[in-house]
Amino acid sequence: MLKLWHLTVIREVINTGSISKAAQALGRSQPALSLVIADAETQIGYKLFRRLNGRLQPVPEAKYFLERAEEILEKMRNLERFMVGGSNQPFQIRIACMPVLSEIFLPKIIADFAAEHKDAHFYLRAQPSARVHESIASQQFDIGFAENPNKSELYFTKDFSLPTMIALPEGHLLSCHSVLTPKHLDNVPFSTFLPEHELTIQLRAAFESVDAKLNIPFFLQNAAAQYSIVENGHAVGFMSLLSVWLYQENWEKSSRKKIIFRPFAPQIYQNISLITPRHRPLPLISQLFSAKLEKSVHNIFSETKSQFQLDELEELN
Repeated sequence: MLKLWHLTVIREVINTGSISKAAQALGRSQPALSLVIADAETQIGYKLFRRLNGRLQPVPEAKYFLERAEEILEKMRNLERFMVGGSNQPFQIRIACMPVLSEIFLPKIIADFAAEHKDAHFYLRAQPSARVHESIASQQFDIGFAENPNKSELYFTKDFSLPTMIALPEGHLLSCHSVLTPKHLDNVPFSTFLPEHELTIQLRAAFESVDAKLNIPFFLQNAAAQYSIVENGHAVGFMSLLSVWLYQENWEKSSRKKIIFRPFAPQIYQNISLITPRHRPLPLISQLFSAKLEKSVHNIFSETKSQFQLDELEELN
C-alpha cells in the first residue's frame, strides 16, 4: 500500500526535476529516495520516471499521480492545522465545482454568505464534473456542484433541469424570431460543447430528426468559452439558462459587443446537481451554505425563465 512518504518523495522529485535536489530538500540520501520510488512503482505496476539525456523525466501518468498526491497531502496538512489549532477552529466549507461556475457564480454566493457568516471559512476547487462526483463520493468535500452524476449510495443529489438557449450576436438576422428551431439554424455556424458532451449529442439528434444540417466549426469546453466567438459573429452559441444568466450578470455590463438570446425548440435540458456526501454528516455551517446555494439556483432559474417566457414554451411542447 502506498504511504504518504511515497507521495511526498515522488512529488518532490517531479517538482525539483532530480533525485539529488529532492534528497537535499527532504534531508535524505539519494539511494534512500530511489528505493522509495522503486517501491512505489512496484506497487502501482508501472514506471513513473524515465531517463532522457541523462535527466530524470516523469512519464505522462506521473502528472496525474502528482495531481492526486497533491490533493491527499493537502488534506493531511489541513488535518494537521486543524488538530494543532484545536477543536474551536471554525469549520471550513469545502466546495468542489465545475470550472465554468467556479469563477463568478460560486464566488458571488460565497461573498454573500460570508457577509452573513463572518466566521465562515471556504475552500473552493474547480474540477471537471466527473472529478467533482469523485470528490464527494470519497467524502472529501462538503458540497459539489456539477453536471448530473450517476446515482450512488455515496452521495445525495438535488437536481436542476436547465433549459437551453441559442446565443446570437447582436443584429443577427435570426434575432427576429422569438423561438429558434433546427430549421431556422440549418447550416448556420455553431459553437457548442465537445462532441461527446450530452448537450451536443442531443442537439445533433434534434437537427437529424428534421433533416437539418448542424454545422459546428467550434467545439468548446464550456459555455463561457463561447461568448467571444458569438460576440464577434463567428457562430451562434448553445448554452443553458445558467450560462445565459452568467453572461447577463457580468459580460453584458462591459463595453464589449452584446449577445442576445432566444429559446430553442425542441427544448433540450442541461442537468446540474448540488451533491453532498451521504456517509459524513455536514457541519451546520455547510448545511446553511448548501441551502443558500440551492435557493440561489432556484431564484436565478425562476427569474431567467420568466424573462424569456420559457414556461409558455414548455406548455406548448
